[in-house]
Amino acid sequence: MPTGSDTGKGPFRQRLFNPIRRHLKLLATSGLAPRSLAQTLCVGGALGVLPLIWGTSFICFWLAHRFRLNHLVLQSINYLLYPAQLALLVPFCKLGLIMIPWGPVMLPDQLSLLLQTGLSGAIWLLLWLTLKALLAWLVTVPPAAFLVYLLLLGTVVKRRETMLTVAEQDS
Repeated sequence: MPTGSDTGKGPFRQRLFNPIRRHLKLLATSGLAPRSLAQTLCVGGALGVLPLIWGTSFICFWLAHRFRLNHLVLQSINYLLYPAQLALLVPFCKLGLIMIPWGPVMLPDQLSLLLQTGLSGAIWLLLWLTLKALLAWLVTVPPAAFLVYLLLLGTVVKRRETMLTVAEQDS
């Protein structure tokens, strides 16, 4: 049977990794009260499908810091929803085009023409499409996230009441 020093888990390694392990555990479990967890899940879900390819991680970091949400859970949800974010880009753009009919219009089959218009024209067009997609997101996702938050909160409250009732009956 190998001893601690034979396996490379000597006192030096323990002194080095135990504080890191404790800090990571504290980071992963902080802010996990039921209400805060429901907020973190809903904010992470809403931001995870935000039609911005470049900025959701920064927004998640800022919101987690500002509202004292769990950074690790929030960023994890954001990254897990990245495929959904990509899948929802076109539907958000189409809904945005319906909501804001003015400005430049680009159909999905015209994406190849975007490269031929030049850099300034492409950037201008992408900014318009992003603005329209953001408006579509703003109208649809935050209200849905708020409803999910209320449902989660109601479930947590009912579960807590059930646990308290069972605890009172046991004593």
